[in-house]
This record gives sequence, structure tokens and C-alpha cells, in this order.
Amino acid sequence: MKISENTEFKIDIKTVIGIIMLTTTLVGMYYTLQEDIALAKTLPPNEVSRLEYELKEEWNEDMIMDLKERVEMLEQVDDVIFEEVNVISTLIKDGTENDGKLEELKKQLEELKRKPKATIIIKEVPTKKRR
Repeated sequence: MKISENTEFKIDIKTVIGIIMLTTTLVGMYYTLQEDIALAKTLPPNEVSRLEYELKEEWNEDMIMDLKERVEMLEQVDDVIFEEVNVISTLIKDGTENDGKLEELKKQLEELKRKPKATIIIKEVPTKKRR
């Protein structure tokens, strides 16, 4: 194929309009992106304040301690329930009376249920709004 002055291209109107629209869209996106980059360069960097960092660390530590307490309580409940199952299975197997042990286990479960739950206090810190 040779390209010369007499070479003809046949493109329908829809294709030409599509190419123009695509080019216009890409150019518009480029200039919008350049404007956003220039604006971002003029803004001060977004830094985490020391107070904000310390509050978040304190909150994380409190949450970890709360979870630790809950896990310990659940482990205790698990131990009591396991013993309760053993006592009940003994009662069923040989018909002996272990009511005293069963009542003691029930009291332990009630004490564990009565333990106060930890409350979380979230502090609101005012921050400067940036534009």
C-alpha cells in the first residue's frame, strides 16, 4: 500500500465524532488533573497531631485490655461449664447426689455474670477545617 496525495480514507461521521469526543475528554481530564496537582502543592501537608495520636493509642490500649478481660472471663465461664457438664454426667451415670457441687458451680457462674462491663468513653477533639 502506498500513501500519496491521491490516497483516500473513508471514515463515517460517527467515527469522526467519537474520535473528537474521546480526544476532548482526555484533554479535559489532563487539565483537571494538572489543576488538582497544583492545588495540592499549595496546601500544607496533612499531619496527625500528637494529641490525636496519643488519644488513638490510648483507645487502642483500652480496647486491648477490655478484650483481654473478656477473654479471661470467657475462659472462666468455660471452665465452670465444663465442670458442670462433668457433674451432670456423673449424676446421670451413677445416680449419686452432687447437688452441693452443682450449686457451687451455679454461684460461680452468677458471680461471673455480675461483673461490671467496661465502658468506652470517646473524647471529641476539635480540629481545624481545611479547604
